Amino acid sequence: MEFQYKRACVRALLLSGSVMNLAFNCDVASAQSTTAVDEASPPANSQDNQGDVFGDIVVTAQKRAQSTQDVGISISAFSNDQLRALGATDVKSVAALVPGFTVAASSRSAPIYTIRGVGFNTPNASSSSPVGIYYDEVSYPYPAMTAGPSFDMERIEILKGPQGTLYGRNTTGGLVNNIAEKPSAENSGFLRVGGGNYGSYNSEGAINGAITDSLNGRLSFATERSTKGWQKNITDGSRLGEVDRAGARIQFDWKPSSKLSFLIAGNWWRDKSDTQVGQVVSVFPKAVNMTVTPQNSASIASTLDGLGLPGQAIVNQAFVPTNASQAKWTTKPFFFQGTVGGTKYNPVPINQYRRNNELFALSLRTNWEIVDGIDLTALTAYSHYRQEQGQDISGWDIPNAISIDRAKIESFSQEVRLSGKTDKLNWIAGLFYARDRTNENNSNWSPVGTNIGPLRQLSAQVVAAQGGSLAQQEDVLYGFTDWADTIQQTVNTASIFGQAQYKVTSQLELTLGARYTRDKARFVGCTLDQGDNSIASVWNVFFRANGIASNVAPGGCVTYNGDLEAAVTSGGTIPIPPQELSRQSLKQDNFAGRVGVDFHIDQHSLLYASFTRGFKSGAFPNIDANVATQYAPAKQERVDAFEAGFKLSPAAGVTINGSAFYYDYKDKQVFGAVPDIIFVYLNRIVNIPKSHLYGFEGDVSFSPVKGLTARVSGTYIKSKIDEYFGFDQYGRQNNFAGTGFAFTPKVQMNAMLSYGFDVGSNFNARLTGSGRYSSSQQADLINDSFFKIAPYTVFDTNMSLETNDSKYQFNIFVRNLTNKYYWTSVQGLQDSVVRYANMPRTWGGALTVRF
Repeated sequence: MEFQYKRACVRALLLSGSVMNLAFNCDVASAQSTTAVDEASPPANSQDNQGDVFGDIVVTAQKRAQSTQDVGISISAFSNDQLRALGATDVKSVAALVPGFTVAASSRSAPIYTIRGVGFNTPNASSSSPVGIYYDEVSYPYPAMTAGPSFDMERIEILKGPQGTLYGRNTTGGLVNNIAEKPSAENSGFLRVGGGNYGSYNSEGAINGAITDSLNGRLSFATERSTKGWQKNITDGSRLGEVDRAGARIQFDWKPSSKLSFLIAGNWWRDKSDTQVGQVVSVFPKAVNMTVTPQNSASIASTLDGLGLPGQAIVNQAFVPTNASQAKWTTKPFFFQGTVGGTKYNPVPINQYRRNNELFALSLRTNWEIVDGIDLTALTAYSHYRQEQGQDISGWDIPNAISIDRAKIESFSQEVRLSGKTDKLNWIAGLFYARDRTNENNSNWSPVGTNIGPLRQLSAQVVAAQGGSLAQQEDVLYGFTDWADTIQQTVNTASIFGQAQYKVTSQLELTLGARYTRDKARFVGCTLDQGDNSIASVWNVFFRANGIASNVAPGGCVTYNGDLEAAVTSGGTIPIPPQELSRQSLKQDNFAGRVGVDFHIDQHSLLYASFTRGFKSGAFPNIDANVATQYAPAKQERVDAFEAGFKLSPAAGVTINGSAFYYDYKDKQVFGAVPDIIFVYLNRIVNIPKSHLYGFEGDVSFSPVKGLTARVSGTYIKSKIDEYFGFDQYGRQNNFAGTGFAFTPKVQMNAMLSYGFDVGSNFNARLTGSGRYSSSQQADLINDSFFKIAPYTVFDTNMSLETNDSKYQFNIFVRNLTNKYYWTSVQGLQDSVVRYANMPRTWGGALTVRF
């Protein structure tokens, strides 16, 4: 079946091209024309060294070439020159340049993207984000797929607010569109090599040129390595944080006629870097359901000792970090076994805290000018992502939560659209289809997980009372040290969309857009024994002793596929559900839309207002599941966004932009806790029925003197839950009305200053500095002090020296100039709360040669 699926994807790629060949054969001698929506059509953003480095950029946010100052939406865009000057090398570092856009680490490394408070805090590789990440208009629907290196880019566009009309695919928060440099007929290229602290060295390069009169090609690559980890274990001095990433891209642009073009691109990256360990700032043993403090640590340690756990070692795990490098992780074998029993379970995979992740993607873009003023674009894409990564999730020096996470994602999409332009009307209409297949298996180890201790103790007592041997007792007493969570999902999406922008007058434009989407998801999953009988040995004894049937075989599912609580409380009238794979499905549809008004006061001044409705599809989780009801999917969420703003260019080199917005949020998806009679609490995805947010943002760019450019931008956001009664991260009932969203600071500011000047008659130089500020924020919904993300201000610098012919360039940089200790994520995991710090000060340099 897998081979047939891949073959179908490739066949669709070829079919897309062959259909266009019919047009070519019918119209070889057509006249020269320009395709408005071809992403290769915008001119490159080259800037004079003493010009405005933050100047206007041509973007394709509305799938046609426009200036950022002419687009009636909130958009931030950065050219390749700007990204290089500001030291931005991936989506995370770009987010640091855009107020209102945050990137945080989840407990299993998948990035959490949030724009204007709209995000989804989930550790699952198989969960999509409400912030869409695109590469040349191709959606990478799962954040784990976006963790590769960014290189040889033409520009990056960040669109704020729902973008479902033209892009669909879960963009209620906004989207990031990464635009790669395209092939051209010019024989050219570059090579960049560099290095820095922590034993880092890297390279990036590209070669470009004409292969035939109608065929151009471009090959680019990047490598990133570091040999000294930036995290240091405070227990034994070992290190984590080494980097080993590489990526490559090959593109062919074939133009058999003036009206027809094909752009085929293959992208690849792999990541074998270390995974990050969080800093444990609080211990919350589930077995006692309370936070360890100096006052209760002795009594908690005694209670845990009575459960056969190392009580004193557990209560001593938390520490107060003073810098980003400090952390703990398990580096030594932990022998949790008996004298004659409990010795055959899978060993804890210590010191395997690294990634082995890889992505391959193939896309074909076809542009055909059918008749004068009407173009057809077909975009076909297939991507395959594979993940295997080990990590110490708990941040303890004894094994509390260690995992090896494996995932495979296959995503196929096909978009066909028509677009046209007259004197007064720009329009676009199309069809979209996508099919995603995800497989995720998380293998978990928790020998000292405190919520498991009582089960082991009680089950061992039952075996002893039944006359079991010492080996049988110890198999139970030291069992349940590992288990696995596995799911498979197939998601089919189909939609029809259209948008039109009409010039009512020479100054007034009206935009109307709509998109109808149908989603169908099929889910299969369960929590299961790893095949070593570890969880089965305890599970069967415990549940049978409590009058509940359990027949888990080695490698079998432990999840009860039904309502276990109803069966237990029915007095025998409802049978106990079987332990097996849970199979569920979700069908939903939605109607997204956009209404916008743009008023051009003059050619340098724009006023705009809009209403946009967007949706994020429903979701299934991959979790520890006792019962299948935990897999119940969250409903799709809806955002109604109202926005009004202005874009002004009152003088050369000066731009002043601002906007105010209000979001009405329905059924916001969050990864929440639910109480559990066995494990105190477990996770599932839940919906917040009603919430809202509002705010305003602005940016000013100006060039007061020749060579000097400044830019200041900021965002204020106030978020509030209006209605939600549920459970917090500690499994306690709570009324969350009145609290704010997670990962949503009220204030974010960014300032950049760049000065370019001549050095003698043969060289020029540029000095660039930037700073960013974020007010405090919460990583939870109850304002728990341990989940607070403190405010921070961070500065970066960059200096470049270049020959006037641009053939050679040398630059040096310092990031986090003041070595600020700050963190951007906090997660509650197993028995502790951990924070994920950003890197300390880094510095380095690079030499670029262009040819």
